[in-house]
Amino acid sequence: MMNVLLVDDEPWVLEGLRTIVNWDKYGFRVCGEASNGSSAWSLIERLQPELVFTDIQMPSVSGLELIDRSQHKLAKPPRFVILSGHNNFEYAVTALDQRVDDYLLKPIDEDEIEAVLDQISRKIREETAKEELRRRDRSLYVNCLLNRLIQGEAGTELENEATALLNIGSGEEIGCLLVETEMNEEELKRQISELAGPERPELFTDPEGRVGLVASGKPHAADRLEALGRRLCEEWPGEAPSPAIAALSYGTGGASALRPIYEKALAALKWKRYHNEGGIIACNELPRNERMKGVNKAALASLIERVSSDSPEEIEAAADALLAAPSLGLPDIEYVRIQLSALEMGISKKLKELGGDADAFMRGIQGEFGTLTETTTFPAFRRYALALCLSGAAALREQRERSECRTIFRVVQHVDQEFRKKLQLQELAQMFHMNPIYLGQLFKQQTGKSFREYLNGKRVEEAKRLLRQGRLSIAEVAANSGYPNTDYFISQFKRITGIAPSAFRRRE
Repeated sequence: MMNVLLVDDEPWVLEGLRTIVNWDKYGFRVCGEASNGSSAWSLIERLQPELVFTDIQMPSVSGLELIDRSQHKLAKPPRFVILSGHNNFEYAVTALDQRVDDYLLKPIDEDEIEAVLDQISRKIREETAKEELRRRDRSLYVNCLLNRLIQGEAGTELENEATALLNIGSGEEIGCLLVETEMNEEELKRQISELAGPERPELFTDPEGRVGLVASGKPHAADRLEALGRRLCEEWPGEAPSPAIAALSYGTGGASALRPIYEKALAALKWKRYHNEGGIIACNELPRNERMKGVNKAALASLIERVSSDSPEEIEAAADALLAAPSLGLPDIEYVRIQLSALEMGISKKLKELGGDADAFMRGIQGEFGTLTETTTFPAFRRYALALCLSGAAALREQRERSECRTIFRVVQHVDQEFRKKLQLQELAQMFHMNPIYLGQLFKQQTGKSFREYLNGKRVEEAKRLLRQGRLSIAEVAANSGYPNTDYFISQFKRITGIAPSAFRRRE
């Protein structure tokens, strides 16, 4: 709930504001009242309200002085709405100069105040959301930057960004630690931050959802990461068949070296996982003759495409192609596990992209068919692969339908908020990544009206509200309702309401 402070030297105005206006409806509560500017300033400093309604002419400190003092002395001043009994142009200009949110004339108009509250509450919520985003901005940016580097993106500009933001110098040691555990991502990152203290490495989440740590720019970066990984595995060891694993790799060469360093850590982590071993391993500890075999990327992409497109009749052959050995003869067990692990990750990634619960999906599959580490025969691997693919296709289909419902809700919400602007179905389709014809069909299913009919309805309702207030000309009402062409506005208003805007105003 947001706080609003009421300031006026006339008791009847304070009483009216407190009792007539439905503050709760717009997320506000009256936190205090003041009858003069000095008292108001004390309350603003102590209560830190989000919004202040204030008169201009008051004893000791005027409303304009109160606003000026707040904006110059407070780190986060409240928003202000002026209530004045004087239709004074100079006051209005001064208020605008001080970036006041609105200037309302007494006597109090309930509808007018509530319209202002609706607008301001939305602005405050948007600003609060933006502040939260700014706080998370750096970690998101670092995550994006590191993912670009580990996926092999290169270039002078990218390397300069990494050098500036991550302090990755060309001659300095870079360490990369990958962690795989049953702990959820946010909790794992929180535990890492607590263990690492003020010298916390940069955190990222790789494309398959593993949490990674990168340390650079200081001596013994790899040693610090190894100690951190060891503590993580000791304090949260996990349980079979999913013990906690940490894999370390390191090297030099600047930002461009991060990809091979990451790949070595990934190879070490996979070796640990496929041998069902927990704890920490460094890339140089891999047995010399047991290098990880690669994933058959072409066969994997083909199979995931058939799962995504819900083509069950084609899945069996594509699954067999993935499990087949790259050379003649039967595939060995470790090779098959690698392919199926990549398949699990690929389907889980697709499900996450649609907002699905990939962890719950995998628990269901493994609860029925067991885990890859428990499976030891090729027929069992094949049954697992087919079940994973067919269940994945069904889960993706269901999640896609849910996603479409959420998307169309967001489209309608966007229209409700932005109807005063120029809106076209084609542009909305591009914005929400949908086919315009299909979007139009879903829009009508959701609202019962075509897009154009719904948009005109919203605009006409806004026009009615503005006409009732009686302060704007017909042309201004049209422009503020989303109709830059007044004649077209009049025709649409009359078509929907049955009367012309001018007649509606007289009637109201």
